[in-house]
Amino acid sequence: MENNSTYCKRTPSWQNCIYCPSLLFSTATEFERHIQDKHSIREGSIILCQYGQNGICSALQFGDLRKAGFKYHVREYHLYAKDTTDDWTFYSSSQNLPAVLNDPNKGKQTNFFTKTWGDNFIDKVDIYPSPYLPEITLAHFETYCKKIAKRYRRHCRFKDNVSVKTKTPTVENDCEIPMIFYEQSLPLNDPDVFSKVFPSLSNTEDSSTAIRSLQETLSTYLDVIEMKISKQVALKSDAFFHAMLSHDTIMEQMARAARTVYKTRQNIAHVKKNLTECPLKLISLTRINHNMNNVHDLLKLMGTVQQTQPMIQLLLSTSDYVAALDLISSTQKVLSTRLSGIQAFRHLSPQLTEMKRLIHKMLSNEFQRFIVADLNRPPVDHTDIPERDKIVSIVSGILRLKEFDFLDTFKIEAMTSIQATIKQCVIEIISERDGNTEIVLRGSTADNTSLLCNEGIVFLEKVTPHLINLFNRILSLNNLILEITQMEDITGNESEDVWTPEELISINEKLKKIIVSLSDYCNERCANLIVIKTEKDYVFSDLSQLSKLSLLIDVFSDECEKITGHYSNAMKLALRSFAMKYIQNLHAEHRSQLTNTLNNERWKTADVPYELQNVINKICESGEVPSSRQCDSEVKPDGKFLVINKENYAVVFTVQLLIKILLQYCDATNQSPVIVQYLVHCMLELIRLFNSRCCQLVLGAGAIQSAGLKTISTSNLALVSRSLQVILWLLPIIKALLEKIHSKELSLNGFSNIESDLLSHKQEIENKICIIVSNMLSSQLSGWDAKPPVPSQTFRNISKHLVKLHEALIDILPIEQIRTIYKRVHDNFKDKLREQLTKMNIVANGSPQHGVVTSELTFYLQTLKTLRIINENDTEDNILYDIWLH
Repeated sequence: MENNSTYCKRTPSWQNCIYCPSLLFSTATEFERHIQDKHSIREGSIILCQYGQNGICSALQFGDLRKAGFKYHVREYHLYAKDTTDDWTFYSSSQNLPAVLNDPNKGKQTNFFTKTWGDNFIDKVDIYPSPYLPEITLAHFETYCKKIAKRYRRHCRFKDNVSVKTKTPTVENDCEIPMIFYEQSLPLNDPDVFSKVFPSLSNTEDSSTAIRSLQETLSTYLDVIEMKISKQVALKSDAFFHAMLSHDTIMEQMARAARTVYKTRQNIAHVKKNLTECPLKLISLTRINHNMNNVHDLLKLMGTVQQTQPMIQLLLSTSDYVAALDLISSTQKVLSTRLSGIQAFRHLSPQLTEMKRLIHKMLSNEFQRFIVADLNRPPVDHTDIPERDKIVSIVSGILRLKEFDFLDTFKIEAMTSIQATIKQCVIEIISERDGNTEIVLRGSTADNTSLLCNEGIVFLEKVTPHLINLFNRILSLNNLILEITQMEDITGNESEDVWTPEELISINEKLKKIIVSLSDYCNERCANLIVIKTEKDYVFSDLSQLSKLSLLIDVFSDECEKITGHYSNAMKLALRSFAMKYIQNLHAEHRSQLTNTLNNERWKTADVPYELQNVINKICESGEVPSSRQCDSEVKPDGKFLVINKENYAVVFTVQLLIKILLQYCDATNQSPVIVQYLVHCMLELIRLFNSRCCQLVLGAGAIQSAGLKTISTSNLALVSRSLQVILWLLPIIKALLEKIHSKELSLNGFSNIESDLLSHKQEIENKICIIVSNMLSSQLSGWDAKPPVPSQTFRNISKHLVKLHEALIDILPIEQIRTIYKRVHDNFKDKLREQLTKMNIVANGSPQHGVVTSELTFYLQTLKTLRIINENDTEDNILYDIWLH
């Protein structure tokens, strides 16, 4: 069946419909659906295909089709166009085998089975021209060509003007056998297999028609398979005749081979008798000589092994541990290989093993004593490693044993030295605090000991140089051990146990982990001492001490990282914990202080200290918040206003306190960056507290009860608005400072929210001022009547209210903001006046009442011009034109 592709060569024709050229299909399923919808008719349960010329399918002779059979019909005859150029028929054969065998002219052929099938299977006969046929030349066709040429030219001319009808390509029937029939097994008891073999039985109600259609389909499959089998038999016929032709030749070759083998065996027997037996005796004698030499060498080796123990004692006395261990290893190797069966040495191998164990124990004790002596040297001793040769010999011996427990000893002793150094510094600090009494810290007492704030700074100043010196010594020993691991006599050579790359990597990793763990241990021990365990001890005289402590911790951490190559954040975390608690206490005090100040605030302008004004001036000059060290200590008298960029700001005392706290927090962000995010939270919390309490006390009139005010005046409202403007000016500067110093670590989204809240509060205050004044003007207009005298008492009172409002605001708010407020008041006044004129039925018609209204408004506008609220050049018609508009 593998030659199916050579038999049925098919090209896909489902991409487009021959009779619907405008349609293109991406899948064969779409083409099937198109034929079923557009090129078929349904008669009951039977579907007739009309995909062909004149609406008639060329394959309808296969019987009627139901729904399942229709899909098979489309896939069989319409999805692919059969290429007829390569189809094989009996006309394609070069010779007809039955005709050759039954040729009566040949008679019985004796050499039939010895011929090779092909073109030369039969004798070729030359066929001569027939004497009865004339010889035809090109001259016989000249008359015909001349007559047809004229007709052909005329036909070409007409052909260009006439549309050519496309001939529908004829698609020959082709077959495609489902792949399930090619499988080795065909289990019909499987429902899936059964449905694939008999697809129409499960999808139709008329079983007789389905069985008949299925039988025709299977008959077609059988014919195709028989055709392919016949072709395969024809293709393999050459091999059969070739085997028959080669049979006699193979038999002759086998006979010759048998004769050759017989002669070869005779020659081998002759060579064995004459040339082999005597030399073999010589080889036997040579082997005996060799064995006797081996016995002699073995006896000499036994004598050498007998002297092993005295030699080991001699090497140990000279501290040559590596040579002693190599001698033990080589002797044990010889005992286990070349001297394995000798009874005289049966106890020597256990003795050498015990001796190796004793050497390991002795080396471990020597290493521990050396480490203790080296790490506890006086600080003034700056020698790298004293007695370097001794420690090299000890470590080399331990490494030669491939025993790595000495690294644990190294780690334990290093931790003990670190602990002793830290404890000594703590004892000195506590003794200075409690007098010269003797203090002894043992066990958990040393772990539970904590230092005060200022003592933490002294402790770090004392302990840092000692610990750095100790880490330098530890690192020197660590590097020495790494150098020893690279020596060839330690890692072995070709004749000894060689260290694997995994073992070398393992010891390097262990040494790195020891250094890392020692660094973490040192930082954690110091951090436990710095962290304060009682809240009463979180006391600093100022934030400079916190800055100094942070600087000492940075220096200590950087030095440890430079020496060990490992960064430990234990000290930084301790500093953060300490600073957080300190700032929490400080922030609680500031929050309480700000709340009390707000509750007692009288909402009047407070004098500005020169110290605060000086800081604001530096901010205006540089655009940045200065540190506390950059501020001048010069003393000058206080000012009445807070001057920002040459503009006066009247502020209350609470705002001054809030500014001082915020500047103090800004200074803390410069000194202690580990707590910046919390400081940002604290600043936003204080600003949010100030904003909300101002709203409650002023807009909500809470200050009447808390501070004992009689009423909330417009000057109080204006003062709050001006104070909020100061905070709004300071917020971007603080945000810029935080972004410059800690741009990546911080989240500053809260600044936008609090700025929006402050602007909203400021707008509410302006609205409140406008509402108060507008209500007073509306109350005056409600009792006004358009009659002489002019100006009336109503408009005189309105002018007084406007003048009082201006007097209350002029010393607090800038002139632009005042004009904005008056513009809104003026717009509200025009709306109320328009309503009043509508009620009084007064229009701009030149009547006496219209003249009275005009005179009143002229007096009103003159008041606004006197207050410089409106432009003096604007005419009255331009300002009051919309009053008469409905």
